[in-house]
Amino acid sequence: LVRSGKPSGTAAVVATLDEINRTMPGTGPRIDPPVTGRHGDRFSCFGDYSVSLFKNIKLHGSPPARSLYDMAAVAIVRNAAWATPRSIPAPILKDGKWSERPDNPRKIVLWENFDRAAIMTDFHNRMNHPQLTESRSPAS
Repeated sequence: LVRSGKPSGTAAVVATLDEINRTMPGTGPRIDPPVTGRHGDRFSCFGDYSVSLFKNIKLHGSPPARSLYDMAAVAIVRNAAWATPRSIPAPILKDGKWSERPDNPRKIVLWENFDRAAIMTDFHNRMNHPQLTESRSPAS
């Protein structure tokens, strides 16, 4: 489980509009033919697509930024040292809200204290030096 909306959760892994505009254009593997993005433009690399996404989404805070929830969640699969796991009693979802159940014997792992600097450095390194994997034939 990752938690959003808390300074120690995935919400802490943010990218600012300025950061995306400065670091992402032209990055990532190139494809041909280009694909059509969410807002109608065509893109040959993820970096250019991310610039378009950030120009067309609601940003929060000062400076304007967006949390990279999915990327933060996947980052701990790549390197578990980039966040801290903590076992907690499993909460329950009631009427669209999570309620804590301190006496619940069933436990889940909550990931927190995400290392934004390490996650973003790794992301930018991978976008600047993409390495594609070889295609494999399906097992017979």
